[in-house]
Amino acid sequence: MTVSPRLTDIPVLSGCFHCGLPLPDGAHYPVRFEERTQQACCRGCQAVAQTIIDSGQGAYYTHRTALPATPQQAEADLAQLGLYDLPEIQESFVRTETENIREAALILENIVCAACIWLNERHIAGLSGVLSVEINYATRRARVRWDNSRIRCRPS
Repeated sequence: MTVSPRLTDIPVLSGCFHCGLPLPDGAHYPVRFEERTQQACCRGCQAVAQTIIDSGQGAYYTHRTALPATPQQAEADLAQLGLYDLPEIQESFVRTETENIREAALILENIVCAACIWLNERHIAGLSGVLSVEINYATRRARVRWDNSRIRCRPS
């Protein structure tokens, strides 16, 4: 059995434990993970990392193979999500099962990290109104079922 290396096996990370950006001089934002103290670049990354770990999702850091995109790119991507609530857009990838039950079949691009898939799958499955979610790393496909009366594609 081959054991793959884990991010936490690296003796010293040169950047922020959460986002990978360089650590500012004098920054001291510790994150406790697997009995080791890691450093974050700011209070935001410290809070997010510790929340991920404390909520039982720490395997994200164990399994990730790439660092997250920049915050600016994430904000730009979120701004465009409202388009996916439009019926004329949804008709190409969403199937209506009943009046409120929808199922989307998606092709995911730029997925390079199995840990990110695992974390996203767990997060989406925990949203009120999501009935099921399956993300396949190998095929880069996702299937999500939800109650459209309880949740929409774009966060409110």
